Amino acid sequence: MPSAIVIVGPEIKELKSSAPLGEVSPKLSLAAAQLQQGTSLACVEVLGRSVVGRLIEELRCAGVEKISLFADATVEPLNVAVVDPSGNTALCSTENPWSAAALKLIEYKEAKETGDNPTLVMRVGAYIEFELTDLLQFHREQNQVATRAFDDHQGPLDLWVVDAARLTRAEDLLNVLRATNPARYWVRGYVNRLEHAKDLRRLVVDGLSSRCRLRPQGSEARPGVWMDDGAQVHRDARVVAPAYIGRGTRIAAQCLVTRGSSVESDCQVDYGTVVEDSSILSNSYVGIGLDLSHSVVDGNNLLNLERNVTLEIADPCVIRQNRISRKEKNRQSPIVFGLPAVQFARAEEGSH
Repeated sequence: MPSAIVIVGPEIKELKSSAPLGEVSPKLSLAAAQLQQGTSLACVEVLGRSVVGRLIEELRCAGVEKISLFADATVEPLNVAVVDPSGNTALCSTENPWSAAALKLIEYKEAKETGDNPTLVMRVGAYIEFELTDLLQFHREQNQVATRAFDDHQGPLDLWVVDAARLTRAEDLLNVLRATNPARYWVRGYVNRLEHAKDLRRLVVDGLSSRCRLRPQGSEARPGVWMDDGAQVHRDARVVAPAYIGRGTRIAAQCLVTRGSSVESDCQVDYGTVVEDSSILSNSYVGIGLDLSHSVVDGNNLLNLERNVTLEIADPCVIRQNRISRKEKNRQSPIVFGLPAVQFARAEEGSH
């Protein structure tokens, strides 16, 4: 089986073709801007587990022998259990993830650890469902140095299969990945590029509705209602399918969670609040008697998807970060960068 190199960092297309390995263009993509601010949507919990964590698990189940995960040093949540570092996965935080990936590929080649097997190289920005065996077979049939995955709607994906044995030096990797005419493998499965908070919400709804392979963590308490370990829902609260209540989360009396909503791990929704067609990201508190609709909440940040407005709420009685660990005190919210042309406003303390 092949090895895999997984990157949490800027898109390959945003790297200067003439720049030294690992140097990034000043004009960053939206996804890269998210990473520079501290959180990628691929590192955010979706129905109980991040896209990065799910990918690593799938690669392990597929029999991938060695997995190297390189993350941009600005990605704070990398160390917050996005993956289990045990087994065959090595984690590394670095300022130049693409450079580190290239050196690792050459290391594989020189050590002859992978034999004639190709290496999967993937930047985790999108959620992609693909069949690894089929991709590898296609790559062998094409007899090229690299094969790149494409989807029908938006074109190239940051997913390649590379023959390390045919590279002569580390600098060759970026040239191979940037090739304008690689062998093209068309992904038949579900693809969500996770570029905006709307994509995050769509992935939640599609997972709850079984439109993709992503499944909620925990168990199905009743048809369409998923609850993870330690979740507590007051007997006077209502959770209407499809919906997800995360690990250690508490839903107070007279609350309503409905229309494909997700409340991720270690959250608290206080008395009488309605959560409709919304996602509350992990470690968030939502106060008493609120009506939360078509929104994403992360700590004291609220993004309304219908009105395209992001609010930073100053009043901790309204919304706030539920738990603040020492490592996450300065973490930037991914939802602030979730939509283009977002209007910013700061709600004054005591406002509703």
